[in-house]
This record gives sequence, structure tokens and C-alpha cells, in this order.
Amino acid sequence: MKRHLSFCLASLCILALAGPASAQLRIVTYNTANGTFPGGNNPSPRTGMDNVLQAIGDEVTNGISRPIDVLIFQEHDDPSTTTQEFVDLLNGIYGAGTYAHSTGITLPNYADNIRQTMIYNTNTLSLIGEITFGQTGSGKAARQTARYELRPVGYGVEAGFLVYNSHYKAGTGGTNEARRDFEANSIRADIDSLGNGIHAIFAGDFNTRSSNEAAYQTLLSSGNGQAFDPISSPGNWNNNSGFASIHTQSPHDGSDGLVGGGIDDRFDFQLVTGEFLDNEGLSYIPGSYHTFGNNGSTFNQAVNSNSNTYPLANSILDDLAHVSDHLPVVADYQLPAMMGVSVGATPATVIVGASVNVPVTVTNTAPVFTANGADELDYTVSGSGNVIGGAVGIANPLAGGNLHNLSIDTSTAGLASGSADVVSSSQAVANGLFGQTIDVTVLDHSDASFTSGLDMNLLTIDFGTLAVGGTVNSAFDIFNLENMLAFTADLDLDSIIGSGDTGTLGNNLATFAGLLAGASNGFMASFDTSSVGSFSASYTLNLSDEDIAGATNQVLTLQLLGEVAGTLAGDLDGDGFVGINDLNIILGNWNQNVPPANPQADPSGDGFVGIDDLNEVLGNWNAGTPPSGSAVPEPGTLALFGLGTMAVIRRRKRNR
Repeated sequence: MKRHLSFCLASLCILALAGPASAQLRIVTYNTANGTFPGGNNPSPRTGMDNVLQAIGDEVTNGISRPIDVLIFQEHDDPSTTTQEFVDLLNGIYGAGTYAHSTGITLPNYADNIRQTMIYNTNTLSLIGEITFGQTGSGKAARQTARYELRPVGYGVEAGFLVYNSHYKAGTGGTNEARRDFEANSIRADIDSLGNGIHAIFAGDFNTRSSNEAAYQTLLSSGNGQAFDPISSPGNWNNNSGFASIHTQSPHDGSDGLVGGGIDDRFDFQLVTGEFLDNEGLSYIPGSYHTFGNNGSTFNQAVNSNSNTYPLANSILDDLAHVSDHLPVVADYQLPAMMGVSVGATPATVIVGASVNVPVTVTNTAPVFTANGADELDYTVSGSGNVIGGAVGIANPLAGGNLHNLSIDTSTAGLASGSADVVSSSQAVANGLFGQTIDVTVLDHSDASFTSGLDMNLLTIDFGTLAVGGTVNSAFDIFNLENMLAFTADLDLDSIIGSGDTGTLGNNLATFAGLLAGASNGFMASFDTSSVGSFSASYTLNLSDEDIAGATNQVLTLQLLGEVAGTLAGDLDGDGFVGINDLNIILGNWNQNVPPANPQADPSGDGFVGIDDLNEVLGNWNAGTPPSGSAVPEPGTLALFGLGTMAVIRRRKRNR
């Protein structure tokens, strides 16, 4: 044969690289001539039919490759026998249970026992119902029309559609044309009665030779169920090479008892209502309608003739020429959008004035592998109650999610409750309404205070004037005032910074966390009175709300004051420190009666500078605060000095 091998190789490469799409719909109408009627008598699929059906599913059109979703048959015997054998073929390819058939409840036909049936992919579609209708007989329809109601899996009733499966009276002449028109009028009466807005496909073997025929015009006439040709190809189709690419009969070479004569008639159709042509929701995908195996390169010849350049393997074209005297008509349809919404986590508890985002991600989750397999998702995001904000967006299939941020109104303490809502306006959208309740507890700020009765941020503890010696303590508390009953934040003490005489005026403050509203922690301030003088210290307490969104800082100030008055025992020179100067006064007047000019040399007050006076100095040695620049003897030096002094004392006693 002279078919171009390059086309076949290119097709095989495309098929190998393209995976099957997930759920956009591939719908096929096919007169398989498998009925028991004069010239037929072959109710079982002919050899090679499985290869043809698989090749239809493997074919890439507009980037879409997928198994058949709906296979509309004409000229079958009984669905439980003939059609079931086709189900078995497809399940043998794609797995048990993938396909099922209609029940085929058509009444006996006027001219023969053949009837229309249907197979559907159970993974992608549900058969909701089926009926047959129409009168048959002389001057009426040759066979009843079957009507199927189908719905994509995962979608609601709005995404359902109807398939009218017809096998019109064959033949030329006024009588046959009138009978075809009778059936067309029955179909229009049925769909028109359902009202406007119905998605419907009118498929089957129409046996018409021209768009001018009354039956065809009846289907295309205005009204609720008006039909349209997706490829808009009116004209005289019969034996007209100008329409060669859409001819469907006959691909056969005349053997096997099938009608031959070459491909020269457009008998097989998929017409649709206008609802399929608006590119919204469930819609026909432009450019996908075609006669499988025929690209117009073969006219008035069998489909496997040398002239055919359709990109299929030779073996598939050979099978097409022998499995039926019609070619399949294939079209792809997009699914409606499917909305997926996720709301990100929000904090359970925040503080008044906190900035709290409510992240809302909207995704078009239509189950497809190609972006043109589903409608875009048009949606609106809004908040209600204490959830505020909103947005309008569009999400395309396979494009990932769109993030929008709503927010929580945290201006008032209490329970902030609301809802994040998403509504889609896309036609027949699945899961088009979404709402999620969001509750956030809003706390008032904690309120640090040194008293429980009011907000006191400065505490001054004045120890007053005390005598030398010992440590004096004074208790104080830090409170977390409860400003909003049950809705006040905990209090944290983060750091304490002291300045001034912190060595003399101290406290046992320590950082803490989680002080409940209405509660307090007790502490102690202390005053070391071992040194004479006036002392002051200041402590800055850095506090904050508990560590949640909206937390702020606050400051308390603790001031400590105290004075140590009186003479320090042993401080003979009055410099506030008992040291070497005081010792020198004792030694310089040692063993003498106290001269009137040096009364400080006699701290014992006995009128004589001796051991009692020395003991008073040594007993308070290093007490007080050394004057600036003075040296303090090391303990070892003082010990040696004490030994020397005692020797002098003993010697002077012996001399007395």
C-alpha cells in the first residue's frame, strides 16, 4: 500500500508520549452493523473491533487522549448479548467493571429487530435514567428513539445531560424522508417539553444526504431544544468531495455482507443543543469533532485504500474497513469546573488589635489532565460575622490554587466568630458553595499593677531612717488586673533592670510567665543597714502580654529609698569607715589619759586609751564604706599588726 508511513509513525509517537486525560468526556456514535437483519446476521463484534475502540481512546485531539466515555450504538441486537460483548471488549482493555451498558428497553422495531444501545465508562459517568419513545410503523418512525440521562461522576444534577440515540429510516424518496421527519418531530416534541437550558446530544445514524432535508431542518429549527451542528457544515453531503472529511459511510470494500461503495455519505452525526456551545460548564471542545479514520484524503474508496493519509497504523485502518460499514464520529466535551477550597489555620487565641489573616485557597479541582478539559472556575470569596474582607477570582484547571487573605475583626475582646465563604458562579460547577466557621478568642491586654484596686505602675518603698546594722525587708506584689471578665491575657515579667544603690536596696524579683488575670505574685524588697548614709535604687520591670498575636509591652517601676544614721562603732575619725585611720588614733594616744583635744581616742569613755578602745576599733574593722582612694589592709597584714600591737600592750602593762 502507498499510505504515508511517516503519518503513522508520528501518530504512534504522540500516543506514546500523551497519557490518558482524567475525565473530560470523549463521546462516540457508531453504527457497528451487529444486528440480525437482512445482510447483517453478525450480532457479535467482528475481529479487530477491540483494536478500533482502543485506537479511538488513544488518539490525541487538541492535546487530549482518553478512553471512550460514551459509546452510542446503532444496529445492535440485544444489550444483554451484543452490547455486552462490546462491554467485555472494553473491559478487557481497561479493566473489569470499567464499562457498563444501558438496559436497552426499546420496543420491537417496525422494520427489523435491531435497536440502539449505549455503553458508558462507570469511572467518569453515571447513568441516571433511560427511556424510549416514538411511534413506529408505516408512515412513522422505523425505530423508537432511545434517550439516556447521564451525569459526570462527582458532579450534581446541574451537570447532567441527555443523549438521544436514533437510527432513522434509510433510503431516498419522499416517503422515507417523511418518516425521518416524523421521528425528528417526535424528538423535538420530547426535548422541547423539558424546557429551555437542556444539555443534549442528538446522535446516531441519520441516513440524511443533505442539510436541506426536512428531518435535519426540524432538528435545527428554533425552540427550547434547537440542535446545532458543532462543525457547522451545511450542504449536499452525498457523493460530494467537498465534504469528504466528514463522510462516514461506507469504509467497507463490499465483502463480509456489509454495504460497500466507498466513503461518500455523511450519515452519522453528533448534533448538540446551544448549551453545549457556550464554552461554559459542560461544553463541546472546538476542533474535536471528527470522523475517526477519515481526514478527507479518501473519497469513494474504502478507508484502508492507498490514498488514505489519516495518521493511523495500517492495521487499524484495515480493521476499520472490516468491522462495520460506518465510521465512528468522535467528539470531546469539557467538564464543568469543580471547586476545591482550603482554609489555613488561624490562632485560637489572640489579643485585642492583633492582625489575624484567614488564608483561603481556591482551586479548580476538575479531574482532568489537560487544561482545556474543564471550564474555568469563577468565584467570589467573602467573610461574614467577625471574618471580614473578600475577593473575586478565576481558577483554571491544573493551574494550582489562588490564595486570598480574609481577616478577623479583633477590635473587641470576646469570642470573634464568623465564616469564610466561597461561592462559584460557573455553570454546573461541582461543590460550588463553601463555608467554614471560624472562632477566635480575643483577649484584652493584661494590666500589670502594684495594687489590686487600681492601675498603679510606680511603687516607692521608703524604709525611712534606720540605725546601723542588720537587714530590713518590705513585701510587695505584682498584680494582673482583670479588665474583661474571662477575656484578659496572662501577664509575663520578662526582665528586671536595676540602677542606683542596688547592693544596699535589693529585692528577690524573678521573671515569670502566665500570671492569670486577677492573680498576683508576691516579692520582698530589702535594705542592708550596715553602712551609714542615704541610699536609693530604681528597678525597671519590663512586662508583656502572654506570647500570642497582638501582645504588647508594659513597664512597672519600683523605687527603694533608705537612710542609715548614727555613729559607726569604731569610726573614730567620722569618715563612715572603720579602718587604719581609726587605729592610728588609738595607737597615737595609747596608754594615755585622754587629752581634752582628742576625746575620740577614748571610745570606751573610761578616760584612758587602752585595750577596751582598741577592741572597739578591731571589733568593727572594715565596717562602713571606705573613703574614696583609701587603702584597706589585707587580712594577713591586719593579723600581723594585731600580734605586734598585743606585744606592745603586754610590754606597756609590765612597765606600769
